[in-house]
Amino acid sequence: MAMKSAKLAKRIEPHEKVEFSSVFHDVPQEEIFDTPSEDYMAFESRISKVKEIMEELRNLDTNLIGVYGLGGVGKSTLAKEVYRQARKENIRSRSLKETKKIQKKIAEKLGMDVEKTQDMHIWNRIKDKKSLIILDDVWEAIDLEVLGLRPMATCKILFTSRVRVSKMRAQKEFWLDVLGEKESWSLFEKMAGDVVKDDPIKEVATQVAQKCGGLPVLVVTVASTLRLNSSLEVWKDTLRRFKRFDGKELTEKACLAIEWSYNRLDAEELQPLFLLCGIIAVGGRSIYLFYLLHCAMGLGLIKKVDTLEEARNALHLLAKKLKDSCLLLDGNEDGTVRMHELVRDVAILIASKDKHAFSRAYGEEVREWPNRDFLEKCYAISLNSCKIPRLPEVPWVCLELKFFCLESSDNSLEIPSNFFEEMKELKVLDVTGLRIPSLPPSLQSLTNLQTLCLYQCELRDIALVGRLTNLKILSLVHSQVKELPKEIGQLTRLQLLDLSYCSVLVKISPGIISSLTSLEDLRIGSFKEWEGGLIDERSNASVSELEQLHQLTALHIHIPDAKLLPANMFSDTKLERYTILIGDCWQYPDNYETSSNILKLKLTRTINSTKRCEDLDLDGMEAENIIAYISASDKGKQLKKLHVQNSDEVTAVINSSHAFPNLESLSLDNLVNLETVCCGQLIAQPFQKLRSLTLRNLPKLIGFSSKGSSAVVSTEVEEIILENEIGGPTKVIMNGEVMMPNLTRLIVHGCSGLRFLFSFSMARSLVELTHLEIASCQIMEEIVTKIVSSEENTDNIFRKLKHLQLQHLPSLTRFCSGSYVEFPSLELLHLEDCSELGVFIFHSKSENVTAGKQTEERDMKNYIETDVPYFLLDEKVGFPSLERLRIYDMHKLRTIWHRQLGIDSFRKLKIVHVRRCDSLINIFAPTSVAKGLQQLSELYVQNCGILEEIVAKEGVETTPTEEFVFPKGNPFPNLENLKVYRCARLKNLTSSAISFGNLTTLDIWGCGGLKYLTTYSVAKRLQQLKNLEVEYCESMIEIVASNGDEQDSGNYYEIAFSSLQHLKLYDLPILRGFCSSEIFTIRVPSLNSLIVEKCLIELKISPDKSLIQSSSRPERQQITEEVEEKEVEEEDGYKTGGKQLIAHTIAFGKCTKSLGNAYSVICAIQ
Repeated sequence: MAMKSAKLAKRIEPHEKVEFSSVFHDVPQEEIFDTPSEDYMAFESRISKVKEIMEELRNLDTNLIGVYGLGGVGKSTLAKEVYRQARKENIRSRSLKETKKIQKKIAEKLGMDVEKTQDMHIWNRIKDKKSLIILDDVWEAIDLEVLGLRPMATCKILFTSRVRVSKMRAQKEFWLDVLGEKESWSLFEKMAGDVVKDDPIKEVATQVAQKCGGLPVLVVTVASTLRLNSSLEVWKDTLRRFKRFDGKELTEKACLAIEWSYNRLDAEELQPLFLLCGIIAVGGRSIYLFYLLHCAMGLGLIKKVDTLEEARNALHLLAKKLKDSCLLLDGNEDGTVRMHELVRDVAILIASKDKHAFSRAYGEEVREWPNRDFLEKCYAISLNSCKIPRLPEVPWVCLELKFFCLESSDNSLEIPSNFFEEMKELKVLDVTGLRIPSLPPSLQSLTNLQTLCLYQCELRDIALVGRLTNLKILSLVHSQVKELPKEIGQLTRLQLLDLSYCSVLVKISPGIISSLTSLEDLRIGSFKEWEGGLIDERSNASVSELEQLHQLTALHIHIPDAKLLPANMFSDTKLERYTILIGDCWQYPDNYETSSNILKLKLTRTINSTKRCEDLDLDGMEAENIIAYISASDKGKQLKKLHVQNSDEVTAVINSSHAFPNLESLSLDNLVNLETVCCGQLIAQPFQKLRSLTLRNLPKLIGFSSKGSSAVVSTEVEEIILENEIGGPTKVIMNGEVMMPNLTRLIVHGCSGLRFLFSFSMARSLVELTHLEIASCQIMEEIVTKIVSSEENTDNIFRKLKHLQLQHLPSLTRFCSGSYVEFPSLELLHLEDCSELGVFIFHSKSENVTAGKQTEERDMKNYIETDVPYFLLDEKVGFPSLERLRIYDMHKLRTIWHRQLGIDSFRKLKIVHVRRCDSLINIFAPTSVAKGLQQLSELYVQNCGILEEIVAKEGVETTPTEEFVFPKGNPFPNLENLKVYRCARLKNLTSSAISFGNLTTLDIWGCGGLKYLTTYSVAKRLQQLKNLEVEYCESMIEIVASNGDEQDSGNYYEIAFSSLQHLKLYDLPILRGFCSSEIFTIRVPSLNSLIVEKCLIELKISPDKSLIQSSSRPERQQITEEVEEKEVEEEDGYKTGGKQLIAHTIAFGKCTKSLGNAYSVICAIQ
């Protein structure tokens, strides 16, 4: 391994000595671009990326494309696949390496004389031909013209790089991320071989695969090394080594790639910041930029800045540079970044070696502390969420320690009183999650401390902090501190004070805030006990103290009473960033760091406080005056969000001649006299950036714009929510004044005046719509309707719709009319309480277009009133991508599926929930429908009063003239969960035609018509069944019934429930046995929980793990339990009532004893 490391180092070393030629590394072309890795390229994340790149190659306007990502992520392999597909499309393509060889390679490919090749000769040869040049592993910007290359329509250039080379000015850039967990495991499993299918090894192997962090180069290296190795000890040793990454074994390629990127960073700012990120990153959690700022400022890592605002801006720029180098990633939420696990490990490795940093995190146990020599030279110690038995009583001597972080999962951990005595050079101290009755006295010896963070701590007395007079940043976020004592006023150098989410803070001594004259950033939004009056008359802080903070540029504050606000408080402000809430009707935002300046105002008088405001919420009668003030000035130009509520004086919100040009979200709520959103003549496209429109409780709304407006408004609305309007919504959406080509989310609630929502032409224009939810519209009959004859074509509507939810629409008879409508992207369909909905897509037989609407209404009425069964879902609708189907409270629905369905419909359906459908006789009829649901994994059926079967028996024909379209085979081969509740007439649960080979959970409750649960032929397939519960089935005689043939054979049979772990039988009053026939032996080798209560049988487990049963009635137990309602809560939050015995279970090893009330049986597993 050492020899390999040396060889790799030699391959990197020459590039540090050359200049222009160092933009490529010398790897033979055949080594990279021969045959693509089919295993790697089979993943969706890579397939989709190749498709995107190929689309850009076909785009005449795109000629320079960049692909960048972490070393080892698979950029070269991706380029191979692009190369291969380009050749299929007859694009002359070639991959190129190393600057001085590029021209010769191009010349060779073009059949030119290599020795006489010149730049212009290459250009002349390729300019008229369709060519693709691939430059793999570019390290820095290169001049393409020097190479004789000029990107143009016929000559495309694709380059890959470990860093984002912005100077290359690529028209399209693609970030290649690591593999997801499923893809990573799939690749690992393939490379490691069948050995990982063994359960003990698989458990360890999945953890090893996770440690590879999704880097293909690491997955392949590790899995190939361990291929076919069946030694569990070797796998465990590999996992152990990964847990403490050493950078030398198995991971050298990835390690060298990351270290190479690190070495190219600016040594003064970027390298220290990168190492800091590695030290403070915990697991896969994001790093908050505000916390990174606190640490970087305290350590002095941000150079040449004078103010906190300048430092914040500089930090964002530095973070961007690290992201461009693929050493940082975007976080999971705004204001955060994250670090790939392997990158973090390399950062810690470098920090440990170069900076003597000591870092432990995320559940690691600290068994021993560093030795004295290490501590004396140590720069940083990070103990982040690790297990610490106790801190040493003898203080560490840390002469060079600058950074110390202590976050404990045990809040009872105590900090010794003298702990900080020998850390006098400490600049940043972070203590998180501790209960600290009093701060350790040695804290006052930290005279050089710049940043003190006490997060999520229980603090009683923090007066000692006042002695840290050099402190610049003090943060007590989420800490339980009741009082900010007067000693804090001594911190005259403090630039940032953060008291966010200090929920019990009730007292800030008067004069403290005004004493902090260097304060630039004050975050005090959780404090609400502001007082007025003179300082000698007050026991608490006053808002007027803020007027003494002349350096203040950032403020987060909540003032419940507007009367405490001094006159002209914010009229001449320097605030660059703020969240200001005035009034008692507002909730403070949950997100700590927001990129917008937020004002939430409930006022009795107007204030001029809208400078740089981007998010404005208004409540009460002054809303109209504030809107008028903003509209009459240029202060609305930066406004992105506007919310107005609870006013009876607002009749219009936007003066159309002064519309907000950058408005992205508009929300109007409970404006009882609002007649129109806009008044006056509309300016063309005033809402082109609008993405969200919310309208609630606007009883007098008559339209989006006032009458007489002739302009057509084109918007990029992405979300509209309409609630409780009468008459207005039709004009808002349908009158043609507002077009919505970028609408992504539409929610319509409580619009009682709507009969329909869209015309087909309008629906067809909503090309970006992904979420449609309509509820509580009492007279809505149809979602999409035809208005003119030209709208007969129903193609291309809702092509991107993923979520469709229709609820509480008592008059809805159909979604739309047409011969065929396909929803190619729909993943979830939720239908609830639409009692008149008989068919999803209705097709009128009449061809009279002129009288089409009346004819359709008549045909639909006749269709519903006929006694012939009708079908909710038939061949007129296509759902090729549907994964979840929920049908609730459809009381008149008799049949869900027609036997004739589109060939691709429901192929991806995984989850079906059916509840409270009182007219359903079966769920799947005919059987051919069930056979087509090959991906179904979860089926819940509940409260279907006359349901007799889950799947109709073979031979039942509702429409005998139709043809089957589904393939032959068993229904539901991948079904894992089957739950049926309160279906009193259910007679047949399972069928010999249904495959239950993957069923893991079977739960039957309150099905009084069932006499047996399953037959022998089905039971012997239940090899994966882990949980079986049968309750409140008063007619059930036995769990497993004989098919009949077995009884006559004279043979004995064994049924082995090999995986069954939990069995519960409750309130089955006439149950004669698990299997009443004596020819069957029931084996349960894995059972560890057996509960039998209120049944007339006794069950025990024999030593050979067989069920032993008897029909003798045991004595009544003396323990009586309460019967409570059973609630079933599933993914969508719905609950249903029922009865459930709350039983006591006593576990002893693998023995479970269950005691209940009447007819209870003691069931012991021996």
